[in-house]
Amino acid sequence: MKLEMSKQWFLNMVALEERVDIAAGGLAAMPSTAAETAHERLSDDTRLAFGTLVHLMRRRRALSAEKLADDAQVDLSEIVNIERDFHYRPEPRTVYQLAEVFSLPVNPLMQLSGNTRSKDTKLRQEAVRFAARSDSLERLSPDEQAVLEEFVSYLSRG
Repeated sequence: MKLEMSKQWFLNMVALEERVDIAAGGLAAMPSTAAETAHERLSDDTRLAFGTLVHLMRRRRALSAEKLADDAQVDLSEIVNIERDFHYRPEPRTVYQLAEVFSLPVNPLMQLSGNTRSKDTKLRQEAVRFAARSDSLERLSPDEQAVLEEFVSYLSRG
């Protein structure tokens, strides 16, 4: 099943933004009220932007997911989950390691990843705008095509 999210959907989600106190750790990860549950749904938007950012930064540096995992000293599955599952919340250590590798500030990345909450609606708006505008329409590179064909071939053998 493919999840389709239009630009209008992102704009509607931005409109639902509510002001929340900054929180971190276990309490931030455990929604206990309807408002917190709504905030968790909004966090999916920023995690989508976080995953897109990691993916594009990795590609900008011509790194494979495996090489990025090695450079950041994190598990490969974390990189894959970050880039492909916008519900996934990475460990704070992973976010810190990625910030170091990409030379990016840690605090906004912690917010984008869903590990901290902030009243900064501008960050959320910019994150949603970034995610909506970064969907690539370019053709696969020859290397991407070869990797895809190899995996499809493997799947077809089963």
